Amino acid sequence: MKRISSFLIVACLLISVTPLNVSADETQDIPANAQATGVHDSLVAALAHTNLVAALQADGPFTVFAPTDAAFAAAGIDLADFDTDEENSTLADILLYHVYNGSVAAADVTDGLTVEMLNGDDATFAVTNGNVVVESANVTTADVIASNGIIHVIDAVMIPPVDVVEPTLNIPETAQSTGVHGSLVAALAQAGLVETLQGDGPFTVFAPTDEAFAAAGIDLSTFDTPEENATLSDILLYHVYSGAVASSAVTDGLAVTMVNGDKATFSVANGVVSVGGANVTGADVATTNGIIHVIDKVLMPPPGDICYNVITHTIVAGASNVECNSYMYVENYSMMGQSITGCYNTVTQAVANISQVQCNGYMWTPAVSIAMTAGATTIHTSLVAALTVADLVTTLSGTDEYTVFAPTDAAFAAAGIDLDSFTTDAEIAVLADILLYHVVAGTTMSGDLADGVNTVTAANGDTLDITVSSTGVTVGASNAAVTLADVPASNGVIHVIDAVLTPPADPVVDPFEGIDCAVTIGVGASGYAFTPDVVTIAVGETVCWSWEDESMPHNVKEITGYKSTNFVEGGVTSGAAASTVNFHHTFTEDTTFFYACEPHVALNMFGEVVVGDGGDDDDAASTVDSDDEENTPGFMVISTLIAVIGALALMGRTSRDE
Repeated sequence: MKRISSFLIVACLLISVTPLNVSADETQDIPANAQATGVHDSLVAALAHTNLVAALQADGPFTVFAPTDAAFAAAGIDLADFDTDEENSTLADILLYHVYNGSVAAADVTDGLTVEMLNGDDATFAVTNGNVVVESANVTTADVIASNGIIHVIDAVMIPPVDVVEPTLNIPETAQSTGVHGSLVAALAQAGLVETLQGDGPFTVFAPTDEAFAAAGIDLSTFDTPEENATLSDILLYHVYSGAVASSAVTDGLAVTMVNGDKATFSVANGVVSVGGANVTGADVATTNGIIHVIDKVLMPPPGDICYNVITHTIVAGASNVECNSYMYVENYSMMGQSITGCYNTVTQAVANISQVQCNGYMWTPAVSIAMTAGATTIHTSLVAALTVADLVTTLSGTDEYTVFAPTDAAFAAAGIDLDSFTTDAEIAVLADILLYHVVAGTTMSGDLADGVNTVTAANGDTLDITVSSTGVTVGASNAAVTLADVPASNGVIHVIDAVLTPPADPVVDPFEGIDCAVTIGVGASGYAFTPDVVTIAVGETVCWSWEDESMPHNVKEITGYKSTNFVEGGVTSGAAASTVNFHHTFTEDTTFFYACEPHVALNMFGEVVVGDGGDDDDAASTVDSDDEENTPGFMVISTLIAVIGALALMGRTSRDE
């Protein structure tokens, strides 16, 4: 009986470790064996759908990595979706990626082995602790023998690698073929840049669509002089980077120098890449000499020059090179049914009532410093005057770059700022703090700002919020609106705002925060006495001395006894006398602590702290009256002086009466 039981146990163990190939029929081909497993119906159906059953019934031998029905379901493969020749070809490619032309047992597979599958693509194997993995699929049952090969059961459908199609067109040719870049190609042709972008490169081109060109108001017919075409070329080359940069290589805040020499800054938010305020709507279009990223706006190079009038010594803030060169003086000029006399701009179509000499005085010149630019705008007279009072003109005229949010004269008037009221050093310091709250280190163009709140640190040390929304840009807690952005300067940029910004108030700091003051002692109204001058506390309690902006400096310094003029060497002290003092000391034993104000010890400015029972000091019993400033030593000196003067006067009167 025991032998029979032992036999049954061994038999069960053998069954539990026997692979599925015990049920395989080595006389049947691969499709027949797959059909018989009961877990490969989807595979057999797919082979039938793509007419591959006969191919796998051939002599072979073949090695088939057979995904289960569960693997097909997990891959989301629905044969009903494959109903065209192209789709069936794709399915056949997937299935043949599971077939190797030859017989390979599991024991023959080595870690890192790469073989070419029947569809022509390579598959790589990994072997770890005896477990075989092909690509990302695990071999769950190995070596199912068939008449024409071997089946290895796997738990996932393998997808062939995507074929990389090498581009055949260069950047201009690719742009021409998209159907949405006709304006870009025409602009490249007009600016003579087609041949440049047909060169070896590689280049990365941010390509605005036709719609973006239309929104930017770029009319190529207006670029008909060498100067205007140079401007067009500058705009176009601001869209080109020398080198191939895929969208995956772009990081938030990345700044690069474009081919025209100006910097462009990128942002990445929620997977969306933007450059200079333009969103990348189509990324990584490959060409033979670089990459194209489609964008939804035309990028305008950051302004680096200004339109200056040599007669009036003013600038036209925000004017472009083309606009600056488009002023002409006309007399009785007919346009749209009107007769015009004055300075006419052919781009903006604005008419100014100025002289012909002034009209001919506009010229495109290099930018000047922030302070000089502000003075030339004609709307920042108050700002420049304030900078002069606060001694900040030199700072904003140097080589260090700044971004200035410049309030107009109307903004200064609305704020009620009267520069004549800033006369003392303290008042001028307040004015400087206000002005520096309008200044940020570095050059920040409007296109560099992200949508939403941008928090920066102003030159006065306070934080400043710049908010970008669909309605415009506002600055500070008062929401001052930017009415004109990107006014260039040689050392930065000016953004014109319609209100004066007020720095946030400094937080009130408790000098004794975290300290439990049993009593706080100050300086009396006379300036010659502590108040209270005598205090009693318990052992372990803390006494605080505090005064602010006193007319005279005071301090606390330990003395050897009651009304002593001898200071204790290394004793308790608040330090040097000062007009503002915040000092505390914790007393840890029974004692009487005597102290004086060092500069006023001759005027009997004393105090004492009785701790606990006062200790053993013979001088512990003070004769100083507490909390009565009229009886304090300092007051007594004054009273005595008054009494002496009165006595002398009385004596003089008595002498005259005699």
